Amino acid sequence: MVMKKLLAFLALVIVFVGAAFGVLVVMTPPPPKMEVLPPPPETKAVAAALIDGNTGEMLANKNGELKIYPASTTKILTCIIALEEGKAKLDQNVVVTPLAMGQDGTNIGVRPDMPISLHQLLYGMMLISGNDAAVVTAETVGGSYGRFVEMMNEKAKAIGAVHSHFANPNGLTNPDHYTTAEDMALISAYAMKNPDFRDVVKRKTYPMTYRNGIYRNVENRNEFLSSGYPGANGIKTGMTEAAGDCLVASAERDGRLVIVTLYNDPNRWNDTKAWLDYGFRAAKAREKYDAEMAAEPKVYKFVNQVLGREARA
Repeated sequence: MVMKKLLAFLALVIVFVGAAFGVLVVMTPPPPKMEVLPPPPETKAVAAALIDGNTGEMLANKNGELKIYPASTTKILTCIIALEEGKAKLDQNVVVTPLAMGQDGTNIGVRPDMPISLHQLLYGMMLISGNDAAVVTAETVGGSYGRFVEMMNEKAKAIGAVHSHFANPNGLTNPDHYTTAEDMALISAYAMKNPDFRDVVKRKTYPMTYRNGIYRNVENRNEFLSSGYPGANGIKTGMTEAAGDCLVASAERDGRLVIVTLYNDPNRWNDTKAWLDYGFRAAKAREKYDAEMAAEPKVYKFVNQVLGREARA
């Protein structure tokens, strides 16, 4: 602070001395410097990426462009498409097909006699990762399973996730179903801008219609939400034999939203906290640097007023 004031004073002296001899000389203070951060925390994840959810800037990565299986983090894309394209159908009860009931892996147990709305179905898909719920969502929103898969790939490209290809709405292993840690970070940052999506993924429990008007609370399998991490607000777990343990997690502090994607990570819960801590530090450093770069030094403002002309660095 003292150095900046001294430089400003010297600049004014030089300006007025120069002006007396008909020469304009301006001493500029040194440009701001970006805080140099250490590398991101070590992780056993095969691939990882860290993104500023507000600006979309990639803050760090490990094998960020490596092709990986996304497992149930796929449902992030399924959910945001349903909220955007199926908004008019959210309160309508869905039709359950044999295709949905025949899904492998985790299911919520949808049946034709289950009176459940599309909106409720999204909670079953995102909180307990129902593969059957994802298929019903796809058929309801897309009009057909195939058309919804096309919508997924169209949406991914529109977001900028150009290194991904989706073959189903739930993330079951398929050679043609893949993404990257960076692509999923972009998709997640996009999704988290939607308040309805944020409301779904931050819920720890949700009362969902089950059968014959009976309700039950479904519990979110994302342990990160209950970990006590300050600002934790989502978003989705994933696990298959091919993908390993996966997690996309986000947290918000003082208006800063940071999202991390971790794929095939046996220590995903702890790594998430370490990477988010790093992300908040990196986002704060970038924010400070941008603010200093945008601020016009007071000395220039004064020179402009006195001389009636621009004298900027």
